[in-house]
Amino acid sequence: MTYKPADLGAVAGKDFVATLQNELAKIADEFAAIAEAPVDNVLWQWDATSIAPFGIQAKNPSRVTLVQAGGYPAVRLLTLPGDNNLYGSGAMERCDLRLPNDLTDATEGKEHRWSHHLRFPGDYMELPSSQAGGSWNTGLVMCFHNTADQGGQANAQLQAMPATAISPDRPTGLHFQVSGGDPAAPTVGQYPVGPIVRNRWLAFAYHVRWSSGSGGFIDGWLDGVQFMAHKGPTLYAGQGAYLKLANYHTAHGKPSAVLHGPTTRRTP
Repeated sequence: MTYKPADLGAVAGKDFVATLQNELAKIADEFAAIAEAPVDNVLWQWDATSIAPFGIQAKNPSRVTLVQAGGYPAVRLLTLPGDNNLYGSGAMERCDLRLPNDLTDATEGKEHRWSHHLRFPGDYMELPSSQAGGSWNTGLVMCFHNTADQGGQANAQLQAMPATAISPDRPTGLHFQVSGGDPAAPTVGQYPVGPIVRNRWLAFAYHVRWSSGSGGFIDGWLDGVQFMAHKGPTLYAGQGAYLKLANYHTAHGKPSAVLHGPTTRRTP
């Protein structure tokens, strides 16, 4: 930044007003230059004004629409009752976007910084709490999915869980899980993020080193506040991972929408 403030205390009368106006103009020019400066560490970015380059995983492409929300362009992912048995979802309901593997570039030894914007609109339907003796109700809104695509947990996933739980071992609200190493006996990290907040953009940021060994890590922030510092495997041995922006959840009999906004991959 090149701007150097003038000594306004040494200026009086009309000269003070003129000097102040000049200072404000210089400040405006400085910030304009910063805004227009090229960002040379961006490796890939998506502004949410189109669906491409993502592929759609949904019962019908009409479930995926371009919208505006809170001043941002966004893609709305809608699930309706019966949107199950899609791309291995079984009884769970799905409307997801999948980024090609080469654009995600999550391979052994790579290191990236990601940013991602997420919003829970008024027509997002929160999951009911699991019932005693029944299966867990669970949801997923973003993940880096293992390339084997044959079951198991995604390598890194942001979950949208019920607001309440029947036991302490069941996460609530927004929750992050990291899995890696041996697919048959993975190392797993669990990190609570906070409650689900509606009608507000949530800015997530991640710094990740992709590794199936002990050298991996993923740090996570929400709105500038760190919630995760995971050390250990972030890939399964012999695999990579790809990005998914998701609305994937236990069936609950009602329509539900999630909004995804601008997403970027940068150098570390």
